[in-house]
Amino acid sequence: MRIKTLQFLFIIFFILLGLCLFYLQVIKGPRYRELSYRNSIRLLGISAPRGIIYDRRGKKVAEDVLSFGVFIVPQEVKDLDAEIRRVSSILDCSESLLKRNYKRNYRAPFAPCELMANIPKNKAILIEELKLDMPGVLIKESHLRRYSYKEALAHVIGYIGEIDKRELGLLKTYGYVARDLIGKDGIERISDATLRGENGGMQVQVDNRGRQVGVLSFKRPVKGKDIHLTIDAGLQDFLWNMMKGKKGAAIFMDHYTGEILSLVSTPSYDPNASVSRILNDKRSPLLNRAIMGLYPPGSIFKIALALAALESGKIRPETTFVCHGRLNVGAASFRCWKRDGHGPVDLENGIIESCNVYFYNTGILLGVEGIWKYAKEFGFGEKTGIELFGEQKGFVPSRAWKKTEKNQNWYTGDTANLSIGQGYLLVTPLQVVRMFATLANGGGLIRPHLLKDIRDSDIRRHKKIIIRLKKKNIELIKNGMKGVVASERGTGMRAWSEVCSISAKTGTSQPGGGLKTHAWFGGFAPSEKPEISFVIFLEHGGSGGDLAAMIAKKAVEYWYKNR
Repeated sequence: MRIKTLQFLFIIFFILLGLCLFYLQVIKGPRYRELSYRNSIRLLGISAPRGIIYDRRGKKVAEDVLSFGVFIVPQEVKDLDAEIRRVSSILDCSESLLKRNYKRNYRAPFAPCELMANIPKNKAILIEELKLDMPGVLIKESHLRRYSYKEALAHVIGYIGEIDKRELGLLKTYGYVARDLIGKDGIERISDATLRGENGGMQVQVDNRGRQVGVLSFKRPVKGKDIHLTIDAGLQDFLWNMMKGKKGAAIFMDHYTGEILSLVSTPSYDPNASVSRILNDKRSPLLNRAIMGLYPPGSIFKIALALAALESGKIRPETTFVCHGRLNVGAASFRCWKRDGHGPVDLENGIIESCNVYFYNTGILLGVEGIWKYAKEFGFGEKTGIELFGEQKGFVPSRAWKKTEKNQNWYTGDTANLSIGQGYLLVTPLQVVRMFATLANGGGLIRPHLLKDIRDSDIRRHKKIIIRLKKKNIELIKNGMKGVVASERGTGMRAWSEVCSISAKTGTSQPGGGLKTHAWFGGFAPSEKPEISFVIFLEHGGSGGDLAAMIAKKAVEYWYKNR
């Protein structure tokens, strides 16, 4: 009986075993064969060289250069610690650093694992000479991004870095993979898809221990497209050296095409170095003040106010207000910068001498609604649309905003403050230069841009929005701006040049909190037939007619001689 029971159990066991084998080999066989095949194939990516970035004159401002890295192939190394020790002594670096890099970069036994990137050429040659005594250690050529103008162009070009988890989650469907290099700021970020090219790779067959036994296929990487910028690297470098050591921004723009010739923000950083070390720098070198900095414009805003008042018929060129050094509005007293007053002031002299009392009266006549309307038409309170990440739109206050957000009424004193570019009004330096460009080109609100040309591509030229301004009113403002520099009474006379005539407006704005004033100086040149518009902004730089004006003069002269 016991023998029959055992026979029955064995029969049941072999039936179940047969069914399992049938299920695994016949029903699930194709699936496991596919998994087995996939397990024997490995893909090794090969990064594509990034495209070159040129300035408007064809100078290379960012390119990939040949670099050397030391790698180790795990499956070919008998004693890993000994090999790392030898590499450490040659490179004069710590073993712990190389071991950390090995652990971080390890992918598979057959895949070369990077121990150190960008090693000196003489060290690379020495390791190559010793490679017979160092099995598994090899030197590989790689691409290193080099930025020729360092701090001078950092805020325009940006930098690249390894893709992070958030970026990978957003861009994985576009072909990005872990540890890809990606543009982190500036043109490198905005045009990353154009510059990065198409990665290549190899299909490698491995055995059951993960060791390479053959290469099945190879795809050569395709270099990214080159880009030409509108930037003049010479002018950019000149302005950078003038602005170095200060906080602020300097922008030069072709007001007919919207091409940015220079865009400087200080302080800056070297994109060739590690950016992580300056993240906590109190000077905020990563902040692009030209497009991200929000500041009260001060007297620079008087240009927009004067045009608005002329266009709306609230004033005429001969309209005169008497300046006694202050204007009383209710119980409040609003001062002019000239304590003794300017006396009778008309439009032209109001601009030349930047009389606050003249513009208090003008702004009150125009009213907050009129100021808001024309400020918006000049592009304030809106992004310009330049091809840079993080641009701020600024802020133009209104009666409705103050009631809604602060639960307060709008008073005449608020209008007086707004009339001279103070109070709640906030602008970026780029918005200010666009205002001057609109005046210089006869009333076209142009979109500033940095991309001039991409190899094998067409860039759509940006059309300007026409602001309906009377030609005679524009000429009246231009005459006043010419006098700002050319007149002995002008607030910008330090910018007078024998090389090139300059029309401009000074601005000195109060940041509040008892801090030193901001300095503005903006305009266009030459005065007779304007070709470029510009703005110089110095954070806590004092009066706009002093250092800012002198920087503008020298930069305009440089541009005029080298244009």
